[in-house]
Amino acid sequence: MARFAMLVDLRRCVGCQACTVACQQQWGLEPEQRFTKVESVEYGQFPQVSRRFVTTQCMHCDNPPCQEVCPTGATYKRQDGIVVIDEDKCVGCQYCLTACPYGARTYNEKRSIVQKCSFCAVRLGAGQEPACVNTCLGQARIFGDLDDPKSAIAKASSQPGVLKVKGTAMLYIPPKGLARNALPADASFPGYVSAWKEVVQPVGKTLLGLTTGAVLLSLMMNTVSPGPKEESSDEEN
Repeated sequence: MARFAMLVDLRRCVGCQACTVACQQQWGLEPEQRFTKVESVEYGQFPQVSRRFVTTQCMHCDNPPCQEVCPTGATYKRQDGIVVIDEDKCVGCQYCLTACPYGARTYNEKRSIVQKCSFCAVRLGAGQEPACVNTCLGQARIFGDLDDPKSAIAKASSQPGVLKVKGTAMLYIPPKGLARNALPADASFPGYVSAWKEVVQPVGKTLLGLTTGAVLLSLMMNTVSPGPKEESSDEEN
């Protein structure tokens, strides 16, 4: 079984947003919906200041909290490591959106479902690369099976300077001088996620019914969740 992952060489990223647009076109997203985001980062001290770009998306966590809080099983992790959403099972409660430590999910108001990057699982099934990889002008993205020693990503991941975001399927090659905290943090499992899954969520579903309870408890979660952590772009001393 494959273990899919994505490596982004930030030294090659030019911030063109082609990956974002390709993703939007592939999945018919509205302009404000983005599975892939490209952020500009400035670092260093005047007059030696540099500007680079950091791309983020669903990190496909090893132990995804979004899966833990989903009341219907719509979010699940495949054997190949890809975290996907069964849109037919999604009730739009937005539990997963709140639980995601990376802010990688988006709510589709027209369809009342949550969506996110799936590493273009449909394209993979057809023998194609993810849309973002296929369209990257700087060839900054490498995708493939980490467990296949002959794959491009397996070879690239062994290079000096590669940083793996622990607990996820994402790797980066940062430019020289870029602080670690400018990149996504290592995966963590918020304590409140376990509490909601084991105590509050079952009570809510019992008392209010699946859909109504999920929506109400999602609103409650939003009041206690700290939300995605903002990364600093300051250079480490």
